[in-house]
This record gives sequence, C-alpha cells and structure tokens, in this order.
Amino acid sequence: MAVTITKNPSYLKLRFDCGKDDETGKTVVRTKSYSNVNPDATDQDVYDVGTILSSLQNQTLLEVAKVDNNTLSA
Repeated sequence: MAVTITKNPSYLKLRFDCGKDDETGKTVVRTKSYSNVNPDATDQDVYDVGTILSSLQNQTLLEVAKVDNNTLSA
C-alpha cells in the first residue's frame, strides 16, 4: 500500500546567542519561531527571510531552521 504525504504549513525557527549565564557560565540560547511558512518555499528563500528577520534582533544568530510538517496516510 502506498503512503500519501500531505504537506502542512512549515515553520521557521531562529536560534540566538543571548550571552553567558552569570552563575553557570553557559551560553544562553533563545529560540523564535514563525509559523505558516509555505511548505513549497525553497530552503534558500527561508534562509534569506530568517537572516533578514534576525537583523531586527540584538542577539547573534546561531541557526536558521525550516521545520516541515507532513501528514502521512495509507
């Protein structure tokens, strides 16, 4: 039986370096997520939008991720 894939909206996840924790000395990482990303958007387009959005933040961008959300059915 063939599996059918239904593409659902993806989301964009940005991870930022927010400095060091004073007590532990570990890097503090914060995440911002943006939903309803077109699942057919190219990886390059999503990356470009992520870097543009990160320029509006004071923190240093660590990572841009596109998280796809698919439903599988038989």
